[in-house]
Amino acid sequence: MRYRQRLRFMLLLGGLAAALILSAATIVLLRQAIGQRTVDRMRAETALAAQWAEDPAALGEPQAFAARIARRLGLRVTLVAADGTVLGDSSREPENLPQMANHLDRPEIREARLRGSGEDRRVSETTHVSYHYTAAKVAGSGPVRYVRLGLPLEDIARVPPRASALVVLVVLAAMLALVALGYLALRHLSRPIEQMADEVEGSVGGGFRTPLGIPARGGDETVHLATGVRRLQLTLLEKLDELDDERSLLSSVIAGMREGLLLVGADRRVRLANAALKRILDLTIDPEGHLIEEVVRHPAVVRDIDAALDEGREVAESVIRLPGSERVFELHVAPLGLVKRSGGQEVLALFVDITRLERLEKVRREFVANVSHELRTPLTSIKAFVENLIDGGMAEPESSRKFLDIVRRHADHMGELIEDLTDLSLIETGSVTLELRKVDACEVAREIAEQLRPLASSRDVEVRIELGAPFPVTADRRRLEQMLTNLVNNAIKFNRQGGRVVIEGCAAPEGTSIVVEDTGIGIPSSSLEKVFERFYQVNRDRSRAVGGTGLGLSIVKHLMRLHGGRVRLESELGRGSRFTLEFPTTDAERRVVPLTVAR
Repeated sequence: MRYRQRLRFMLLLGGLAAALILSAATIVLLRQAIGQRTVDRMRAETALAAQWAEDPAALGEPQAFAARIARRLGLRVTLVAADGTVLGDSSREPENLPQMANHLDRPEIREARLRGSGEDRRVSETTHVSYHYTAAKVAGSGPVRYVRLGLPLEDIARVPPRASALVVLVVLAAMLALVALGYLALRHLSRPIEQMADEVEGSVGGGFRTPLGIPARGGDETVHLATGVRRLQLTLLEKLDELDDERSLLSSVIAGMREGLLLVGADRRVRLANAALKRILDLTIDPEGHLIEEVVRHPAVVRDIDAALDEGREVAESVIRLPGSERVFELHVAPLGLVKRSGGQEVLALFVDITRLERLEKVRREFVANVSHELRTPLTSIKAFVENLIDGGMAEPESSRKFLDIVRRHADHMGELIEDLTDLSLIETGSVTLELRKVDACEVAREIAEQLRPLASSRDVEVRIELGAPFPVTADRRRLEQMLTNLVNNAIKFNRQGGRVVIEGCAAPEGTSIVVEDTGIGIPSSSLEKVFERFYQVNRDRSRAVGGTGLGLSIVKHLMRLHGGRVRLESELGRGSRFTLEFPTTDAERRVVPLTVAR
């Protein structure tokens, strides 16, 4: 619909609305004027009727008088005695007058008794019609003391239909005349605007970079509008040039990246893939527009991208190995938020080559394994020699024993360190094979609590097991014992005097969790992620005093990864820590040996 047509429609609609409003308002005012005039007339006629009723000779029989006055005035007339008895009523037959109620308590009668005249509006108890009543007090000694006139409310402000129609027609004609004049004026003003719209539309159709030949006539406002549109065109052209430059720069950066870059839309189709990704995946086709499964055959990549699309969150870094290749990549998947052009969320996946880092890590792990193996034999000999010295005694038994106890304690610590290094090396190199089966975690926890009871008693720490019996979990029993021993041992060592260690769990369809919670010293928020690193210790002096190696939590983390789960830490400094082992529910779990409990 063109601008002029819209104006015509709006003017016509506005004129009709204004005509209706003015007509209604005029009729309402007319009704109010007629109603007020009618009420004034009733007051005057009531006073006149009261004067007639003063003369007993003119009054005659009250019922006949009421009927006569009612015919002349076109109103309901009621004559009331001083005690409230109705002597005459034009709306009732003479034989029905005794049945009418006493009118002395009627509002208009009460007001007339006090002030000489009174008025009221209500539904009549006699006729059940809404009336406007006017009453006047009658002077003299006649039987009639009050005269009351009544007119139905619907007749007070009644406007003749011809008068209403005349008002509507006059107002409507006036509004239509104003609308016609307004349309002629707007037509004259809108013509330059329509010319500008046609010029802009033609420019867009023939190339937006074509200069606009907008006419600049029709008034100052039109000139300003034409100048503004031309200036807007020049600004948009500048922005388009900037966007082209930025797009070219971005394309050059993406093309020069060594990391593989993959952009996936909400419909799970590839929107962008750089040359590095095509080399990494050895693609022979253009991946753009294809489903992610058609481009990437690795299930972990598809899983992480689907998780980011469905949940709208960044997926943790995953290490993937491409089939048929020794190269290792670290996958970063992050959502980009809602994108208007696609109507959904897009996901960016970045493939970072960490093959060299993996090789260096492998060399380091092999080095640790070799060093541990070489140190085991001399450490065993040192320990045996120290024990022989302690058993045989020395010249100064007390000092010698104290010294040798320290040597043995350090030797024990080095032995524990070697054991942990060996376990960690085996786990990291994938040399550990898990025997997954249904294990009663409650039974395992009780055995560990019994083993660590002396340590807990020496530190006045209570170990409480709140796992249900049985509490089945799919795990390698030996490795589960190792993880729980590390966690409970740390919870006791780093607890406070009179503290508490609680082992509890939770089973859900998505997996089973075992929680080890203590009331110890807690871990600073800055160290929550670092405590799972090898040899990291929050407080080295305290760890050395209680005999920690700094490898226990790292072993727990890697063992949980082997189980397909994870370990989660929540801690508050000075209030304790909460370690949660989360074992997932997978199809493999349904094939493990079922848990049997002796009863």
